[in-house]
Amino acid sequence: MVKKVLTLALGLVLSFGAMATITFPASSVQYWVGTGSNQAVVVIGWDDNPSGNNFALAWGVRWNGSATAANMLDTIATYDSRVAYAISSGFVTSIGYNDGTLVSGSSLSYWCYTINGGYAGAYGSQAMTNDDLMEISSSCNFTLTTATAATDPNAGSTPVEATIAFSDIVYWVGTGSNEAVLAVNWADTALAWGYRWNGTATVADMMDGIAAADPRFSYTGTGMLNDILFNDGTVSLAVTPGNWWGSTNNGIMDMGLGQTLSDGDFEKWADPAAGVIVDSTYDNTYNYWWYTYVYPMTIHPVSVPSTNPDTNLVEATIDFNLIEYWIGEGSNEAVLAVNWADTALAWGFRWNNSATVADMMDAIAAADPRFSYTGTGMLNDILFNDGTVSLAVTPGNWWGSTNNGIMDMGLGQTLSDGDFEKWADPAAGVIVDSTYDNTYNYWWYTYVYPMTIHAASQPLGAGPFCGIVGTEGCTAIPANSTAIKGWATACTVELGPENISVEGSPLVSYHSAQDAIGPCTMNDNLSVVALGDGGSATVTFDLPIMNGEGPDFAVFENSFNDYFLELAFVEVSSDGVRFVRFPATSLTQTVRQVTSSVDPTFINNLAGKYKMGYGTPFDLEELRDSTGIDINNITHVRVVDVVGSINPLYATYDAFGHMVNDPWPTNSYSSGFDLDGVAVINQNTNAINEADEAEVSFWPNPTADRLNISVASASEARLMDINGSTVATLTLHAGNNTFSIASLPAGIYMLSVDGNVKKIVKL
Repeated sequence: MVKKVLTLALGLVLSFGAMATITFPASSVQYWVGTGSNQAVVVIGWDDNPSGNNFALAWGVRWNGSATAANMLDTIATYDSRVAYAISSGFVTSIGYNDGTLVSGSSLSYWCYTINGGYAGAYGSQAMTNDDLMEISSSCNFTLTTATAATDPNAGSTPVEATIAFSDIVYWVGTGSNEAVLAVNWADTALAWGYRWNGTATVADMMDGIAAADPRFSYTGTGMLNDILFNDGTVSLAVTPGNWWGSTNNGIMDMGLGQTLSDGDFEKWADPAAGVIVDSTYDNTYNYWWYTYVYPMTIHPVSVPSTNPDTNLVEATIDFNLIEYWIGEGSNEAVLAVNWADTALAWGFRWNNSATVADMMDAIAAADPRFSYTGTGMLNDILFNDGTVSLAVTPGNWWGSTNNGIMDMGLGQTLSDGDFEKWADPAAGVIVDSTYDNTYNYWWYTYVYPMTIHAASQPLGAGPFCGIVGTEGCTAIPANSTAIKGWATACTVELGPENISVEGSPLVSYHSAQDAIGPCTMNDNLSVVALGDGGSATVTFDLPIMNGEGPDFAVFENSFNDYFLELAFVEVSSDGVRFVRFPATSLTQTVRQVTSSVDPTFINNLAGKYKMGYGTPFDLEELRDSTGIDINNITHVRVVDVVGSINPLYATYDAFGHMVNDPWPTNSYSSGFDLDGVAVINQNTNAINEADEAEVSFWPNPTADRLNISVASASEARLMDINGSTVATLTLHAGNNTFSIASLPAGIYMLSVDGNVKKIVKL
C-alpha cells in the first residue's frame, strides 16, 4: 500500500555535503513505472542508513504532458508497494524501502535531490524533462557512486487479462438474438454491460443503447472516443486527464466506435493507468514507446440502476389452485416452481409424514419423464425436455432456492404443508439492489424474479390408462379387425347446438343418422354424423350384444390425430327404455380449457379416445352389478356428446365428479362428437327369435342355390351377412316366394322378417 502523508513544496535546503554523480542509463532500468512517452531515471540513495545497508536503487518513470520532481516520487510510491515516504512542513522527512528482507530508512529529517548532476533547488517545483536523471538522497550527502536497478515486485508472475462470462452479466440492454458484452476498465474500477440486437450494429450503437437505457453511463466523442463516464450519484468514474482509451474486441485491437459487432463479441475499453505493462518497444521512426498492456483488474457486472422501472416489479408466484399436475398422494401439499432464464414452470407435490425438497424433486422426476436434475447435496442443474423444448441453466450459472420467499437449505430443506419452493437461474432475475463486500471483494445482489410462472402440463403418456394407437397395452379396436361380428343397423339422433354457451346457437347439421350405421373404414372420416354440444345418437342391432370374453363392442369417432379427441359418454339398454352409463374417468387437468389436445392416458370409458379407424372398446362385464339391464341382451347403445367446457355452467362430469375437459368450443356445423359407427364383437346368437311357423316359414336350410319364404301377408325381408351388413332386400307377397341366392358366397346369413331373425347356412 502506498503510504503518503502529503505532497508539499520542499523549502530551500540550507546546506548540503559533497555531491557525486551516479551514472545510471535508462537501458539498465529493470522496473519502469507509470505510462507515457516521456521517461526519466530516478535513483534513491540511503547514505545514512541506521541498519548499515548503504545503497541506492534506480527506477524508471514514464509520463505524458508535464511532470515535476515530486511527481516522480509519487509515481514510484504508487506503483511500488515497497516504497513509502512522508513529508512534513514541506520537507521530505523519510523514504522507506521494505521488501520483507531488506529494510532501509533514515533518521535524518530532510532529503534533497539533483537532476542530471546539478542541485535542483526547491523540492517538488522542478520540472522534469524527457531522459532526465534524478537522484534523491538523505541528508543531501551524495556520497554513493553506484546504484542497483530496482526489481519489479511482480516479476515471475504474469498478470492475466481479466474477462467476464456472458452468464455473469446481470444488466442486459436491447433485444435480439445477438449478444455482446461491453467492459469498461477505469483506473480503479471495471464494469460490464450486456447488449442484444438483431441485424447489424457497431460499438457506437452498443454504447448509444447502453447510454439510453442506463442514466449512469455516458461517453463523449464522435468517431474518436474522448471519455467514458459513469456516475451513480456516489461513484463518479472517468479517465485520468491526459490519458487515452484503448479498445479491443476479444483481445484484438479494433476500430473503436466504428467496429462492427458480431454475436459473442467481448468489447473492452481501458484507461492505460489501469493496466500493467508486460512489454515495451521503442519506435525509432516515430521516437515513441509502444507498450503491451495487461488489465488484470476484476470486472464486475453492472447492477440494474435504481431508477430502472423494473425495480418495481413483483416477485412472481402461482396459486396452488392453478397447478395442473400433482404428483404423489397425501394430506400435505407443496409447489415446486423452477425459473429458467426464459421459462418458469410449476408442479404440485403431495405427501404424508415428512419430506425434503430432494424427496419432492425425486418424486417429480420419477413421474414426469420431461423433468430431471443433477447433483446430490448441492444442486448442479434442473433440466426439462419434452422433445421440443429443452431447458437448463446457462453454462456457468448457478441456482438459488427460496422457501416461501426466504433463502433455504436447497435440496436438504424440510417441507411443510403449504410450502412454495422456488429455484431460479439468476439470469432470469432482475437485480433491484447490490452491495459490494470489501471484506470478500464480492458483489451481493438482491434479485426479483417477475417472470410469469406457468403450471406444468400433464406430460403425454403419464396417465394411468393405456395410450395412443401403437403403444404398449393400447386396447383400440381397428375397423378392419376380424374380431368384429357386426355393426349397428339403425340410428336415431338428438342433435345438440354448435355452441351450448351461445344463446340461439343453431343445431349442428353435418350429415345424417344413416352415416352412423354399417361398417367403418380405416381412413374415411367424412361419413359420420356430428352430435353437437350434448347431443346424442342411439343405435340398434339386428342381433343383441352380449357379455363375452374381453370387450363386447366398440365406438368409432373420426379424430384426425391421436390427441384431438372429441369425447362422449356411452350408455346401453336391453329394452330401449332404461339405459345404464359406463363409469367414465377423465383425469385431464381442469385449470386450462383444452382447445386441441387430450392425452388418452388420462381417459377411460369415454368414446373418442382413439383416432379415426380405431374404436374405443367397452366391456359389459363392468356393468354386471347394474340393475335394469340384461348385459347378455343389449339391444341399444347410446352415445352422448361430452360438453368439454371447464365452465361449471356448461361442464359435464365423469363418474367420479371430475370435469371432462376436451376441445371446446369447436363452433361449427360439425361440432361435438362425430359418430362413425358402433361395432359388435360379442353377439348373442342364441337370442335369435324363431319365426312363427304359422306366419313365416323358409326352406331349404342349408341351401346351395334357392331360398323359399312363405308369409301370411305382404312384407319385406332383409338378408344379412355375419357382420350385420345387408346383402339383399327381399319384397314378399302373401304366400310362397322363391329367391335365388346362388351368387352369394358360402357362409352363415341372417334372415330378418317382421322383426323375426333366422340363421341360414349357404352351401
